[in-house]
Amino acid sequence: VGGFFTRLGIGGMPFLLPLLYQIGLGYPAWQAGLVMMPQALAAITMKICSRWILAHLGHRRVLISNTVLLGLNIMLFTQIGRGAPIVAILALSFTQGFFASLQFTSMNTLTFADVADKEASKASSLSSTSMQMSLSFGVATASLLAAWFLGHVDQTDPTQTIPALHKAFFAMGGFTILSSLM
Repeated sequence: VGGFFTRLGIGGMPFLLPLLYQIGLGYPAWQAGLVMMPQALAAITMKICSRWILAHLGHRRVLISNTVLLGLNIMLFTQIGRGAPIVAILALSFTQGFFASLQFTSMNTLTFADVADKEASKASSLSSTSMQMSLSFGVATASLLAAWFLGHVDQTDPTQTIPALHKAFFAMGGFTILSSLM
């Protein structure tokens, strides 16, 4: 259940970030895509480090603290507006990918911790389906929040659009932080 709610926040980011970059900041689609690339690089980097982090800090400590850090990182996207240095955007994107990858690795290893080898196939199918559903619900939640906050603003005016999207980031980050209680 905690993993499901954590994935809501993570799952909403691929929806909200392009909106912020394209509608809010005015980036063309290709540039918005490039700005999101550090997330993938961070995810690869995290895969190298995750075993050591989990071994030294333990799953419980990592999951609780990383969930909070992930939520705070999502909330930090409220600081990205017109004129934000590209280096800050790239650094925040990298950090997002790093924390999200550690979260997925931690949650996924726990999913299979008590599963017998003969049940691994069934557990894998169930885990994969659950993960995809929760990420889809994350996109749906982010889209509902974006529609709620953007509903009464002129979406061609970045001075109105950016603060509305910031509210959606703040809410998604809050959901993520609250999931650490589970």
